[in-house]
Amino acid sequence: MKKYLVLVLVLFFSISIKAQSDFAAGLSGSVNFPNGKFTEYFNVGYGGEAHFLYLFGNSSIFTLSIGYNQFKLDTDAFNKKAEELNLNIKFDVESSFSTIPILVGVKWYFLKQKTSSPYIMIEAGFYNYQFTFSGTATNIDPGGNSIPVEIPEIEEKGTEPILRISAGYIIFLQRHWFIDASVNYSVLTDAFTVAVPDDPEVAETISGTAETLNYLSISAGINYRF
Repeated sequence: MKKYLVLVLVLFFSISIKAQSDFAAGLSGSVNFPNGKFTEYFNVGYGGEAHFLYLFGNSSIFTLSIGYNQFKLDTDAFNKKAEELNLNIKFDVESSFSTIPILVGVKWYFLKQKTSSPYIMIEAGFYNYQFTFSGTATNIDPGGNSIPVEIPEIEEKGTEPILRISAGYIIFLQRHWFIDASVNYSVLTDAFTVAVPDDPEVAETISGTAETLNYLSISAGINYRF
């Protein structure tokens, strides 16, 4: 992953040096809302990004972003799903899913005004992820003889493709400063998540599963144009 990041950075900065007045950089924070299958067990996540922008033409911006996002397991939702499956199991588990996305894309302005402008943006790239899972599963015995079973700790790492589509709004504060707020839809391919086992006898063999996940995010940040 590191060699791809270095290559992208070198290419980007080699372009920006030729026209530094059209180069901008900034930071943003985001609140991430899991969607679909992703929302079944994970809470709202948080993240941040560093942005590097190259302005070309009157209505387009080339973008490079590097970020970090983290999601935590919702243990209550995990146990509620076990109840729905009529499993006499109480889970006491911890799990996190974090990503480092690296994206390149193009941002298009429309209805541009002197002090503000809405835009749409399409980005693609790859994300490095880390998934961890650990804890215990306890068979609920009406007689009171409940014995917790240790679940083998899981840790998965890898790099997979990512796609993001955004709609946002830019507000120009001064000649060099502008605020950027957007709503984003991200698709993660082969992301790791967890699933409640169907058979209580194999609760200790629970493992992660790879599938396509997606989430909505609301982000806002500030940028400086050189």
